Formats: sequence, structure tokens, C-alpha cells
Amino acid sequence: MSFSFQSVGRLTRVAALVMVAGLSSFSALAQETRLFVDDMGHEVEVPVDPQRIVSLRGEQITSPLLELGAALVGSSGRVDPGVNNGDPYVRGAYDALGFRFENSDIAWVGDPNEYDLEAIAIAEPDLILLSEGGVDSYEQLSLIAPAVVIAGWEEDLLARYRKIADVAGKLDVYEQLLADWEVRFAAAQDVISQTIGDPASVSVGVIEPRSGAVRGFRTYDALTQIIHALGFSMPETIAELEESRIDLSPELVHQFDADFMISTYWPATGTTVQAIYELWDAAVPNWRQELHAAHNNQYFMVHREEMRAVSFAALRSVLNILVSQIATRDFVPLTTDEQI
Repeated sequence: MSFSFQSVGRLTRVAALVMVAGLSSFSALAQETRLFVDDMGHEVEVPVDPQRIVSLRGEQITSPLLELGAALVGSSGRVDPGVNNGDPYVRGAYDALGFRFENSDIAWVGDPNEYDLEAIAIAEPDLILLSEGGVDSYEQLSLIAPAVVIAGWEEDLLARYRKIADVAGKLDVYEQLLADWEVRFAAAQDVISQTIGDPASVSVGVIEPRSGAVRGFRTYDALTQIIHALGFSMPETIAELEESRIDLSPELVHQFDADFMISTYWPATGTTVQAIYELWDAAVPNWRQELHAAHNNQYFMVHREEMRAVSFAALRSVLNILVSQIATRDFVPLTTDEQI
């Protein structure tokens, strides 16, 4: 049975959704429930102990659910020709957690930007988790199972993670993972204290070239989560932002200069390391000489999908990279005279 909900009229679509929603209603009736207020203000009766969760955002929701060992039965996933032989994969979880649909009992339920509502219903979920980007489908999804919106991408990553663990009934697992993380993080802080002293004395900018612009990030998943948590400073133009990022004209790139600069690359979309260098060369032809970090070999890149997943695995990966690249080597500090 396959059809497109976009190709039928409104009444037919609603009737079909009600019909397939009946597939999952029986298992939900006997479950103990509780009230959960999601990030869009919906008051949702969710299972206390969900047994059949469908996630509709890979790196932000599926990844933490996988790491928590939650009862996941379906997830959205991307299809990119250069990844997983062109088969569906979960962004972030594919790289950070090694997850593969083909090695699991978890069903693929469509692209994160174009859900397969029939596949979601067939998975018989007792809980659906989605991001704010999917709110247009909220009413339809709610016909299938209790639907909870997890938003707050600008929010502290661990706060988001805890929220997901809470609604999934896995707070105990989260607390265990958090305790282990805190031990690892404290050890990294000790290394920085011994080698650098005050981390605020070191500026770190997450900077990426774009076509005709250069972008600076105040928040960017696990990467900036660790930069902020370790106490490193950021270029003033970025640190003062209220929003997550800012694009500047290439001639203003010196406002992004820092002791260290980091970009991300993602080969799945053609954004390879070489492609990043080419974008830099096009945007700021003399960037290797003009920017302190690049001139002093204090510019490096991080695989975007290794740090995109909301997971302790991504946090550990980024923590190890930052400690090794910044705290365990000699470097040339940016001077006031160099800043323009």
C-alpha cells in the first residue's frame, strides 16, 4: 500500500490518517500516561514508559534516543548519494554513533523535511517526537500518536538532551551518562588549567566561508557547547550576538580573527576540506596571511556530523579535539595590534 497524502483531497487525507491511526491506538490505551508540555506549548498525554517511539529529526532527536537505548521503532533519515551507498541514513547518528537502518529493527519513515505519514502509522508509535521545523504536520501526526515538539536549538545542548530523555522515560540513563561526562570534562579542565591557565585568555572562533560572505557562529551544536563550557572566549563580534550566527562581508573578516579558528566540513553535500579552502580563497584571497589563526597554523576543521548529533559521543569527540588542538601545543597569541 503506497500513496501520497499530497495527492489527495483534504477530506480523503484526514479520513486516511484516522484509519491508519487506528493501527496504533490499541497498544496506547492500556499505557499509564502523564501530561507533558512541549516546546510549542502543547499539553500532551504521553506514555510514562514509551515502547514505540518515532523520531522525525535525526541529529537532534534520533541520536540521543539511540544513545539512551530508548524504544525507538522509526526515524526519519536523509538520502545522499555519497553516504551509505545512497541508502537512507540518520544524520549525526551515522557518523557519531555508527547507526545504520539496515542493521537495526528501526524503520525509515521518510526525509526529515518530508515525512511518510503512512510509514509512521504503520510503525504503530505510542509517541512521536519532532522538531519545530515539522509543526506544519503536527495535527496530522497527532492523529497517529501523541506528538511532542522539541525545539530550542539555541538552548544549551544538555538541556535539550535532558528534555528528550524525560519524555522518552530515560532520565535515569541520562543521569548516568551525564555523571560519566562530568568526570571526563573535569579531566579536560585540569589539562587546560595546567597548560593554559585561564581559558578566557584564549579566543576561539567558529568561522566558515560562504559564497560572498563569511559566517561566524555563537552557537553550533557540540562544537560551541564545549568552547563555551571550557571557558574559552570568542571574537567580540560573535560573543555579543543574541542570535546563533552572523554573516559578514569578506572585507570585514578581521572582526572574526582569533587565536584559533575552526570550520566544519561535510563531504556528503560536497563540502569537503578542499571545498572549504576554495571558498576561503574566493571570499578572502589573502586569508592565509591576513588572518592570525590561519597564518600561524592555528586554523583547523572538524567533521560536521561528528559534532552535530545531540549525544555524549559527540561531546566527547569535540572535547578531545579541542584539548589536543589547543591545550597541548604551543601557539602564537593574537595581539591587540593585529585586531582591526
